[in-house]
Amino acid sequence: MNRKPLTLALILISLTGLIISAYLEYISSQPVCPVGFEGCDKVIASPYSRVYGVSLSSLGLTWFLVLLVLTIIASYRDDKKIFYIVFVWSLISVPSVAVLVWVEIGILNVICIYCTAAHILGILSIIPAYKLAKHRESN
Repeated sequence: MNRKPLTLALILISLTGLIISAYLEYISSQPVCPVGFEGCDKVIASPYSRVYGVSLSSLGLTWFLVLLVLTIIASYRDDKKIFYIVFVWSLISVPSVAVLVWVEIGILNVICIYCTAAHILGILSIIPAYKLAKHRESN
């Protein structure tokens, strides 16, 4: 199996997630969401948008950056441990997304379209990461 498409998929997911998270960080400093989505305003201005003073968009930036770096390292090394690390890192998105979606829908009663896009990317990263780890396991 060729690892390049899976690696490319993870790189694209990471880069797209970085862009979305950077944009969320930018709009969190604005008084109103520049594109006018009401849900984004409510989510970004909520007390749940920060954890110990750190914005969730900064945490998203960090998560996607780590995924990108791990993916690049994995593409150059033929060590099965790095493929498992990428997979485990991608799995971190599941509980994080579950909590964040619960806060958006269950507590704030809104949906931020940008947050949702980042959540989907985090969950989608599991598929190529799993396939890379599984492929490496069989070799």
